Amino acid sequence: MILKSIQSKSKIMQAACGCHIGKKRGNNEDNFYFDGKFMDSDNTGLAEILTKQISRLEGILDGYHFYAVFDGMGGGSYGEIASNLSAAAAKRFFEDENNMNLCDITPSLTQLCQNMNADVFQTGQNLGAYQMGSTIVSLFFYAGQVWVCNLGDSRCYRLRRAKMKRLSVDHTDEADVKAHGITGRKPYLTQYLGIDPEEMRIEPHIKSYPVENGDRFLLCSDGLTDMVSEQEICNMLAKYGSPEDCVKYLMGAALENGGRDNITIIVCQIG
Repeated sequence: MILKSIQSKSKIMQAACGCHIGKKRGNNEDNFYFDGKFMDSDNTGLAEILTKQISRLEGILDGYHFYAVFDGMGGGSYGEIASNLSAAAAKRFFEDENNMNLCDITPSLTQLCQNMNADVFQTGQNLGAYQMGSTIVSLFFYAGQVWVCNLGDSRCYRLRRAKMKRLSVDHTDEADVKAHGITGRKPYLTQYLGIDPEEMRIEPHIKSYPVENGDRFLLCSDGLTDMVSEQEICNMLAKYGSPEDCVKYLMGAALENGGRDNITIIVCQIG
């Protein structure tokens, strides 16, 4: 009876990550942080989908786990430098156990964003690339909770009981674009990694949620959301059984619909 009770509470978390250069771009400005893994700045995406499975017992994740998607910008080769610098800064941050205060996680994630921002901004100054930057959207799992943290317009969604909800907040001038009837351009970013800290303070959107058995989380660059509608994304997240299949078919849909940008997708499944 006791053994059966423990087994019934045991869960796992599965995760998968895919990155594709798309059909139109000659370089890949996207990157990711997949529990310690990321790509060099000079890359053409992933040859195969990365996967990971994490043991979970009685509602508490085994340690903490961080996943992120970065979408670089700046033209030339600078976008891929910005996204790579951001991922590398995340790895350094988590390698030092003193950086994460697990009793007060939001300030720690804010500090992480400030570290990444400083690295991207300073490198941009050194290179003379004054518009170099990167978005970030991330998930931090710990003790049965998840913290969503983002700057820019890369997105996070949660599928729970067949209903999808956007958990990230777009930092763009979309409201002004609509108010003034501006057409012919995407909304500009108002927050991103690479901002001059003396001119503007970065203000990442950070919010925590309890995780439930069956929750499915999606992180993605706009190479997915510009090509595939939210309804289609919801349908695919609900349809396919594993995070790996979700990544595979979401990526396929973005490419089939034009693949005009680099595409990076991470899917995490609870239970």
